[in-house]
Amino acid sequence: MLGTLQIHVGVEPVTRFESNKVRALLAYLAVESDQPQPRETLVNLFWPHLPERTARHNLSQALLSLRRAIGDYDANPPFLFVSRHAIQFNQDSDHWLDVAEFLALLDACDQHPHRQEEECPSCLDRLQRAMELYRGSFLEKFSLRDAAPFEEWCVVQRERFHVLAMSTLRRLIRCYERRGEYERALRYARQWVDLDPWQEEAHRQLMRLLALTGRRIEALAQYRICQRILVDGIGIEPTAETVELYEQIRDGSIGEVGPEGPPPLVVDRALTQPTLELPSSRLEGHAHRCVARDRELAWLAAQLDLALNGRGRVVFVTGGAGWGKTTLIREFARRAQETYPDLIVAGGNCNAYTGIGDPYLPFREILDLLTGDIEALWRAGAITYEHARRLWKVLPLVVDALVEDGPDLIDTFVSGAALATRAATRAPEGGIWLDRLQALMERKATTPDPGNPQQSDLFRQYTRVLQALAHQAPLLLLLDDLQWADLGTISLLFHLGRRLAGSRILILGAYRSEEVAIGRGERPHPLQPVVDEFVRDFGDIVMELGRTEDRAFVDAFLDSEPNRLGAAFRDTLYRQTGGHPLFTVELLRGMQERGDLVRDEAGCWVEGPTLDWETLPARVEATIAERISRLPEELQAILAVASVEGEEFTAEVVARVRATDEWDMVQRLSSELEKQHRLVSAQGIQRVGDRRLSRYRFRHHLFQKYLYNRLDEVERVTLHEEVGHTLEALYEDQVGEICVSLARHFEEARIADKAVEYLRQAGERAVRLSAHEEAIAHFTKALRLLETLPDSPERAHRELTLQVLLGNALLATKGYTVPEVGECYARARELCRRVGETPQLFPVLHGLHRFYLARAELQTSRDLAEQCLDLAQRQDDSILLVPAHRMMGTTLFFLGEFVSALEHFERGIALYDAERHRSYALLCGQDEGVGCRGYSAWALWDLGYPDQALARSREALALAQTLSHPYSLAYALILAAWVHQFRCEVSAVQELVEAAISLSTKQGFAFWLAFGTVLRGWALVEQGQAEAGVELIYQGWDITRAMGIGIGRPHTLSLLAEARVKMGQIEEALTLLDEALVMAHENGEACSLADLYIRKGEYLLSLSEGNQAKAEACFLRAFEIALQQRAKLSELRAATSLSRLWWSRGEGCKARQLLAQTYGWFSEGFDVIYLREAKALLDVLS
Repeated sequence: MLGTLQIHVGVEPVTRFESNKVRALLAYLAVESDQPQPRETLVNLFWPHLPERTARHNLSQALLSLRRAIGDYDANPPFLFVSRHAIQFNQDSDHWLDVAEFLALLDACDQHPHRQEEECPSCLDRLQRAMELYRGSFLEKFSLRDAAPFEEWCVVQRERFHVLAMSTLRRLIRCYERRGEYERALRYARQWVDLDPWQEEAHRQLMRLLALTGRRIEALAQYRICQRILVDGIGIEPTAETVELYEQIRDGSIGEVGPEGPPPLVVDRALTQPTLELPSSRLEGHAHRCVARDRELAWLAAQLDLALNGRGRVVFVTGGAGWGKTTLIREFARRAQETYPDLIVAGGNCNAYTGIGDPYLPFREILDLLTGDIEALWRAGAITYEHARRLWKVLPLVVDALVEDGPDLIDTFVSGAALATRAATRAPEGGIWLDRLQALMERKATTPDPGNPQQSDLFRQYTRVLQALAHQAPLLLLLDDLQWADLGTISLLFHLGRRLAGSRILILGAYRSEEVAIGRGERPHPLQPVVDEFVRDFGDIVMELGRTEDRAFVDAFLDSEPNRLGAAFRDTLYRQTGGHPLFTVELLRGMQERGDLVRDEAGCWVEGPTLDWETLPARVEATIAERISRLPEELQAILAVASVEGEEFTAEVVARVRATDEWDMVQRLSSELEKQHRLVSAQGIQRVGDRRLSRYRFRHHLFQKYLYNRLDEVERVTLHEEVGHTLEALYEDQVGEICVSLARHFEEARIADKAVEYLRQAGERAVRLSAHEEAIAHFTKALRLLETLPDSPERAHRELTLQVLLGNALLATKGYTVPEVGECYARARELCRRVGETPQLFPVLHGLHRFYLARAELQTSRDLAEQCLDLAQRQDDSILLVPAHRMMGTTLFFLGEFVSALEHFERGIALYDAERHRSYALLCGQDEGVGCRGYSAWALWDLGYPDQALARSREALALAQTLSHPYSLAYALILAAWVHQFRCEVSAVQELVEAAISLSTKQGFAFWLAFGTVLRGWALVEQGQAEAGVELIYQGWDITRAMGIGIGRPHTLSLLAEARVKMGQIEEALTLLDEALVMAHENGEACSLADLYIRKGEYLLSLSEGNQAKAEACFLRAFEIALQQRAKLSELRAATSLSRLWWSRGEGCKARQLLAQTYGWFSEGFDVIYLREAKALLDVLS
């Protein structure tokens, strides 16, 4: 399978396969042999567009052919396990599979214990054998064009094996280069370039090895080859690193290796920098002793090795509170940095109190570190100088990646102003990368606000930045306390994890498994399905820290310091703690502080004279209580205030609440509570304007929890109020940075007024980050709290604002028609009536109009549109008049009032100005200039102006393409596709709808995806693929039904009826039309009525000549409706059908008179099929 597909039974090639589907079935079963494959899965994989019964029959036939071809009926054991429900390739059968052998060789290398790979002959042999198996890409040149799911599976497998093969080549080249065997390394470098010609790293490696083996001319020629491939293939020049290597080879800096050994590796100029200067004042960090974790550290090291070899991955360390997860990952990071001099480590933490409502917190902290925000951690003693130096060193690379691949991350994930300051400090004499950053910042400052970036864009940019950085230096990213992660963080983690193939990135997450298992409220924890999906992708990537059954942890921890504690003491300690790290550590510390354990003359810990196990607590809360109780009352009071702020707290806040000097508070926290009692740890300094804030953290969450729970209700309310007011005073005009925390404090202080305000700010901040789920949570909570305030006009105004904000967030995530959207805007409308004139009224009415129009409640939507128009006219506001006219026009169109609809669209077009209406497009989610033009094309079509309709549709599309607004572009694409569907132009529909579906899938526009799917199905029907087309139309129908969309459903049913006729199922088609007619009459969707009656008449005639009277009645009804609506095209179609019927009955004169009069009205559109049909019939009648 690596290369062209070859199948042999014995030594004879198998040539008796009936089709490629049979070959593909065998390939899929063989590769996915680890589990039975349900027949339903195989049906969807190979025959996705066929009805289930037909597809299952095809699977049975393919399976029969396969078993005959490979001799499965005679094999013992058989190659296939076959049941009614599933099929599985027998892994114990007599077979050999190249992909299985390839993976086994690599896995054996990964699992084999050796210090250095180049020192292990058996692993080198395995790697070489693996590359001998890689004769080409997976299933090279093999394709099933009508089985897209199988094709997608092939793409994933090709990429998987390609990445593994390239990683293997890197390993072989590295091994042989380290061994000094440059000729052998050169062989694999050539193979790498052949297999991956667009990979610059491969060309650099080949250039370097050619130079090292004395082939300088070839090395220089290879640069020209690399340059030509990059320029001709993907339109880019080689990077600075490649150019620098070329110059070094040209100038003779790198040449044939002499006795002194190989020259040093080329270093990218971007990594050179002045000496890092850090503040001299620094708190001494306390090292956490990591003991009895050798197995766990070895497992993590193996995962890092895989990542460094291009097999990027996500792994997790889990366990209960206090089991040492954080200590383990910190120790692993420390050792990893010692082992790999170029490894970059950055981490972030989720927060117990604000994490769920603080979008992307750990990823923001990671990006802060990668962009040089290291001073706080350095002051706190949390990172070494070497760690800080590496982070400072890569700042130019990160800035370049941000400017090139992640501009929207600036001022969303990382502060632009702070980044600019650090960058200027890093390069006081300037530099290209600094110039690019400053240019970007200037553009951002001078360009009109384009609105909040889409979450998908932020995710994509964050991924590209990390991938770009990992290309220069491997990354180890640490995510701690993921049990408190917000949904945005978890979604970004999932997005990143699925895109690590080929990248030197290891993401190491830690979480409390019991809290994830419990879930959040009544719902499962959102992290769990992500972990499960990663397990399916990467295999065994979760390590659970558990109890040490053999007392290993207790012994190891005791022996980490000199002691003379015997077996009896150790046994008792283990019985008391059960080996729980936190219990053990805190219990021993308490005994030492109390004097139960003392040091002897040699400095060893020994049992004191007052040792009494019976008085020791059995649970950690009791241990903490004992430690706290020994503190002076003043220190206990300090910690009580700190516990109210949270697990992390601010010295200046505590000082002000306690009415003490701020510097004295810092000294007491750092000297007594950190160094002496070890209950807190300094986190660093935070700058808020000109103010310095000293940040600390409880050494364990349980310390904070115990202290907080000890407060009575009065104390909690009082302290939350004081802490909240103090934070406001400290942050002044920057309170937006801590609005989530302030909301919590004032809620707990029962000051709902302030809590509501900060929840609103938190929600708006989440919206700016495209974290709509978090925004919905904040706005919903604010509304709930608002209910506790006394009823008043001010409360009504505030609720109105929150309802509008909530409605917009719901629209972005749930769509137009879910009940929550209607309830939200209905409540907002009621509030508008109560408060009187308010600027919020128009967006409220607009939201309600979208809700009711999408649900096909047309009279209600008409009332709302009229109210919007009246409001806009009274205010004489063109910004509001354009959407108001568009709303009126859209509603009137669906009601069949085409003339009035067109008038409103034309007025909207006349008033529209792209620049002035940009802000409203961001508010409501779609550009109204696009809407007026797109829908006016529909009205022009119905009114008999096909050419003008086509031109107007193209105008809408052209406008949308200039706006850089994806939703408006999807909007225009679908509206334009419908125009071409009206004209029966299949290829144009298909081209537009494929673009719309691709965009809507990428951006998550379910509304347009539904209608795009319907149109794609119609196109397939017209191309002769009726069954596949019907299936797609039903898919679109199901999406609209699930979303509660009612508008346009009669027309969709008419398309299904048309498909049934093409399949010879005329009675089924008539049933569908009757359903559509009932639906259109009930909801008033008169725009479809004439078309439905024309179709019904035609299908009645197709069914039986005896249906002429019924058919004639349908045609006459359609003609009457068209006359009333002045719908000239429907009038012409009805006249054509009537004339054809009358002519067949010998009433040619009557038929000619009607058709000639109707056809004679038209002045354009003579290439449209309906006019051509009418003209042809008129010629016959004449």
